[in-house]
Amino acid sequence: MLRLSGRTQKYIVYGVELFLVYIIQFTPSLLPRLFGESPMLLTVCAVSIAVFEGDIIGMWFGMAAGLLLDLGSTAPFGFYALVNLALCYGVGLLVMYLMRNNIVTSVILGFAAVLLVSVVQWFFLSGSRDILYFIPNILLPRTVYSTVTVPAFYYFNRAITTRLYDD
Repeated sequence: MLRLSGRTQKYIVYGVELFLVYIIQFTPSLLPRLFGESPMLLTVCAVSIAVFEGDIIGMWFGMAAGLLLDLGSTAPFGFYALVNLALCYGVGLLVMYLMRNNIVTSVILGFAAVLLVSVVQWFFLSGSRDILYFIPNILLPRTVYSTVTVPAFYYFNRAITTRLYDD
């Protein structure tokens, strides 16, 4: 019988997690909207994985989350993949070399990630350049709503990391 290593099992669980989060994020009317905005769950999930896995593995899961975001959006294909790839690589590096891996760090990085992705999305993809509309009506609700979900992803991915050891 084929026995998978702990690392392989962990990556499979992360992949299933991303797919389930994709289904949750893009199912209409499944999540309530806060001031007309829904959370960016895939970005938060990818950042949480990068917090535990580091730069290279975090980068690949960030790209996978970005590709799933590209499938569900009207943005040019690859836009979110590129943004999430760079973002998760940076998060992995920060946690590996500068920051401690704890819930406070994860919340700060999740907040910053959603803020950065939203601003990049607005800057490159928005037809409207009205920043006075964008900040209170789109940026703040999306960022706050997404940041509230960070602890759930953090503790879930911490459980995966502690239960499935690298062989």
